[in-house]
Amino acid sequence: MSPLHIQSAPLRDEHGFTLIELLVSMVMMTVLTLAAFSFLQFTTEDVSHITARVGVDQTGRTALERIMLELHSACVTTPVIPIQGNSNENVIKFTSQSGNESAFLTVNEHVITYTPASGTTEGTLIEQTFPSTGSEKEGIYPFSTTASSTTKLLTGVRQTQYGSETATPIFQYYRYYKAGDTIPEGDATLPYGELNNTPMTGTVSAVEAEKITKVTMSFTLAPEGKESVSFNHDRPVALTDSAVLRLAPASETYDNLPCSEKT
Repeated sequence: MSPLHIQSAPLRDEHGFTLIELLVSMVMMTVLTLAAFSFLQFTTEDVSHITARVGVDQTGRTALERIMLELHSACVTTPVIPIQGNSNENVIKFTSQSGNESAFLTVNEHVITYTPASGTTEGTLIEQTFPSTGSEKEGIYPFSTTASSTTKLLTGVRQTQYGSETATPIFQYYRYYKAGDTIPEGDATLPYGELNNTPMTGTVSAVEAEKITKVTMSFTLAPEGKESVSFNHDRPVALTDSAVLRLAPASETYDNLPCSEKT
C-alpha cells in the first residue's frame, strides 16, 4: 500500500481538570495545610509549656534548697534558739551560720518575707541578712538593725492550693506534743517526744519559738507574668520541703526542745 494511503491512528481522548475537580483539590490541600500548621502550633506550644515548667522547677528548687540549707544550719550551738519570735506564715526569722568552727564568733539572722501578688505586682520571696553584733545570751543573739544583704529569691510565688482546698501557708511550724494537746486518734495517751502534726497558728511568740522543732516551706511558682495560669496547663510548679531543728536525736520525754540537750 502506498504510504500516501496510510491513515494516522486516532489520538487518545485527552482533557484537563474540570473546575469542580480543581476546587475540590484546592479545598483538600487547604485542609491538609491547616491540619499541618495546627499540629505544628500544638507541638510548639507543648514544647514551650514543658520548657517553662522545667525552668520554673529548677529555679524554685534552687531557691528552696538554699533556704533549707540555711535552716539546717540554724542550730549553731546549744542552747541557741533557731527560730525567732514574730515569725508567721509569711515571714520567717531564724539564726543561721555554717562552717567548721566549734563556736562561731558571729552568726546571721535571716529574714525571709513572702509578699503576695497584688494587682499587676507579682508575689515575691525576699531574703534579708542581719549580722550579729554581740555574743549569745540565754539562747538569743543581738543583731544589727541594718541588713548586710537583701536578695530577691523568687518572683511569681503564690500559696499552693488544690481545687477548693484551703491554701497552704508558705511557712508552717511544728513542736512536740505537750500537756493540754488533743490526744491523737489511736493513742491512749499523749505521745510525748513525738512531733505534733498540727502546725502552730498565728504569729509565733518568743516563748513559742523555743519549742519549734520543725519548719515546713510550701509554695507554687509560675513563670513571670503567668501567675494566673492553672495547673492544667502544666506551668506552675508546687514545691515543698521541711527541716528538723535538732542537734541531738529526739527522746520520748516531755522536755524535747530544738537545739537543746535533755535537761
